[in-house]
Amino acid sequence: MIKLDTIDDSRLDEFRNIKDKNLLPQNLVVAESPKVVMKALNSNFQVLKVLATPEFYSENKDLIDGKAENIFIIEKSHLESLVAHKLHHGIMALVRVPDLVKLEELGNRVLIFNGVTSPENVGTMTRAAMAFGFDSIIYDYKSASPFLRRCARVSMGNVFEATIHKSDYLPRTISKLQDDGYTVAATANEEGAFNLPDYKYPEKFCLIIGNEGNGMDREVIDACDVKLSIPITNYVAHLNAASAASIFLYHSVLK
Repeated sequence: MIKLDTIDDSRLDEFRNIKDKNLLPQNLVVAESPKVVMKALNSNFQVLKVLATPEFYSENKDLIDGKAENIFIIEKSHLESLVAHKLHHGIMALVRVPDLVKLEELGNRVLIFNGVTSPENVGTMTRAAMAFGFDSIIYDYKSASPFLRRCARVSMGNVFEATIHKSDYLPRTISKLQDDGYTVAATANEEGAFNLPDYKYPEKFCLIIGNEGNGMDREVIDACDVKLSIPITNYVAHLNAASAASIFLYHSVLK
């Protein structure tokens, strides 16, 4: 544990002006808020640095010690100056993002993002996926990475428990998943779609959520085994991507 009385220390650079930084090219992500940091500390991820206020560290010392390579203690006023915004908590962590997994390492229930660009939606859906047993996630090259700082925070740290794969071309990925015995479902309110309450999810199942404004790519829909839709009233054209995803995911736990 190292006490610091200044922010002019190069060991803190990853946290400096944090909202302007994207550390993913360096395979790093900053975890913010106590719940998110604790998820990271209790995961298999490598926590390189913890930055905490004296008060937070004193109250949670037993939960932190031995779980990070470096622990820095700094006053909250200095911490806020470092990150360049007001904080409502007293801890942050720098976490190494591991290599993404191969397709054959995914679990039986997989959530797939097709052009989902909002970090808030990706984070919310990651949290919902873990809540309802979809512990594997695939995101395509057009989607926000679940390991972006904002995604990790909105997911409440659940991203650190998920198994994650990146697809360079979803139709090809879907074909490989089908070869491995998965049923792949598109979420599309169009002709030929099954009404969600009438459909039972198979044991090996992938659910795809499309772009917030335009939905799924046509070639991705056409590559799927089945199309699913949520019955809604005529007063609403469509649901927010994260809201729809939560309904589709919850359906998996219904008997």
